[in-house]
Amino acid sequence: MKLYGSIASPYVARVVMFADLKGIELPMEAAPGGMGSDEYKAINPTGKIPALQVDGPHGKQTIAESTVICDYLEAAHPQPALIPAEPMAQAQTRMIARMTDLYVAPHNTPLNRMGPTRDEALIAQQAALFATGFGYIEAFMGPGPFVVGDSPTLGDCALAPFIIMLKENIFANFPEVADPTAGDGGLAEWWQAMQAHPVAGKTLAHYEEELVKFLKWLREKMAKRRGG
Repeated sequence: MKLYGSIASPYVARVVMFADLKGIELPMEAAPGGMGSDEYKAINPTGKIPALQVDGPHGKQTIAESTVICDYLEAAHPQPALIPAEPMAQAQTRMIARMTDLYVAPHNTPLNRMGPTRDEALIAQQAALFATGFGYIEAFMGPGPFVVGDSPTLGDCALAPFIIMLKENIFANFPEVADPTAGDGGLAEWWQAMQAHPVAGKTLAHYEEELVKFLKWLREKMAKRRGG
């Protein structure tokens, strides 16, 4: 198996954490030619990361979309289980992953695209959307400390990288957007458990390190473009 992508992506980090928790050795390689290139689209027609290339019954085959890749890893390597067999717990962990993608991830983009002039109305709008999304997630979490119980599952792998990305890119720059892991709520308890977990915490630290490098490079590139 080979994973195409960069761990600086929260979607790639989702798969990396899932594999790490399972103890799966998952070599990673940058997308040939870069995301969206014709060369990479020959491997993954969407041109997006991550993509998992596996040796299938008809030669090398590619799986796209981070949650689908996690589903494949769960089916191919059932133990330790990261998608619970119990129906309600399975629904809960899948809900958290889905709600991360629907009600948290999209609200990052409008703020990142804002120019040097602050749009207070847009900031207030996105802050409200974030608060709603995190409210949904907290309402559907299980008893904890992780999203469905006493060990990380799919939902944890989906949500945690986005929390780090928001801490670095949104919460630090837009104090109007409340960090749900601050204070003493359910997501604060969850975040402490994730950081303290010996495997998940290590993966998150690696992701944060690479994300910080990427954001520094991106900001320098944008500054040069504005200066030019």
